[in-house]
Amino acid sequence: MSPAPSFRRSSVLVSLPVLGLLLLGGVLAAFFRQERLAFVLMFVFLLAGASRAWAALAARKVSVSVSGAARGMLPGEEVRLELTVRNDKFLPLVWLELFFPLSRSLCLTPEESRKPDDWEMLGLEEMGASTQLVGEKRCSFLLWYETARLSIRWRANRRGVYSSAGWRLRTGDGFGLTQIDCPLPREEARQFAVYPALVEVRPDLFLRNLWNADTGTRGVMEDVTVIRSTRDYQTSDSLRRINWRLTARGLPLSVNVYEDILPKSVHFIFDGESFSGAHPRPEELEDALSILASELVRLEGAQVRCGLSLSAGRGGEAVNLFALSSTTEDLLCALAAYEPAEPVRDTDGGQIVDQLPDFDAAPLVRSARGVGRFYYIAYSTACLPGRALLTRYLDHTCASILTYRNDKPFGEYETVCLRSLKEDGYGG
Repeated sequence: MSPAPSFRRSSVLVSLPVLGLLLLGGVLAAFFRQERLAFVLMFVFLLAGASRAWAALAARKVSVSVSGAARGMLPGEEVRLELTVRNDKFLPLVWLELFFPLSRSLCLTPEESRKPDDWEMLGLEEMGASTQLVGEKRCSFLLWYETARLSIRWRANRRGVYSSAGWRLRTGDGFGLTQIDCPLPREEARQFAVYPALVEVRPDLFLRNLWNADTGTRGVMEDVTVIRSTRDYQTSDSLRRINWRLTARGLPLSVNVYEDILPKSVHFIFDGESFSGAHPRPEELEDALSILASELVRLEGAQVRCGLSLSAGRGGEAVNLFALSSTTEDLLCALAAYEPAEPVRDTDGGQIVDQLPDFDAAPLVRSARGVGRFYYIAYSTACLPGRALLTRYLDHTCASILTYRNDKPFGEYETVCLRSLKEDGYGG
């Protein structure tokens, strides 16, 4: 198991200071010929020491692996996680308990959950876990070299990401004096994403703005104006791809390898900070993410490749996932983990100032030639002045604006209400 186990729930008798005092007292009692007192002290010392050693050895060579459940799930779904617990030593386990700290958002919760005890609250706060609920699973007596398989049902409640990295294993001795608490190895941790809820949406807006592409290529085409590299000529190559300049220099026949572009692609840029200003709008943010996630799924069904850009957000890094190298699952996982940055307080005036989104603009600019069209999503057009991506890099010829509110157009950009993309057509 992992190092640095905790004995904080054990009896005070098995603490190292008390063990030292018991041993010292027993030696002194024997020295002064107090046989009965020396016998009692040494008996208690041996009992407490054996209890502590038993618990420490019990936690060794116990492995827990997790299987089952997909990487991502939707709110309202229930999944089963299969846990394999193996006692890979000769010493049996009298009792065993798995402890599951949960995320603050409670995006994923097990069927066996409870309110945390008072002594657990500090540890939960330190690891940033929920202080409302914790999960646990008890295992019966586990013999030497025995493997137990446990099945736990979990429910996806809301958008978020949950990791099993904080799971802990608790066991102890048969006397009931020592309880040892060990974290599971991080290399065995799994991460689960709860996607935004899916709603019925129409993809007409995006399909209308895309270029037509050859069938069977999923929209991937070559830009003959940009030569990425060259390679040796093969008999199956077209003569139009031969690099005649190199041939004229007396070099062997070679053909051009052109840059791939995705004219049949959509790239979304989500401005989450526009939803979290001085007056945060968490419900509107979740609704916007649900619409975006639903469009990603619908466009995948229409064989339209999608990309996604997110700002650095709360304690993370900016995300750029491009259509050529990312799947819809990757995009949905990024949306599940996304948390916009919080507004900052002006030190001079004391007022709350909106936090500008921290996008990684350089890769976006480099990829502009290979994207069918960009869509910048924000709460309203009033939030857009000062957005560097729009004022410096992406003009109205390659980008459109999607606002959660039904606003007037922003400059020359095509401006559409995001809510109007729902099947019910509500865009008020």
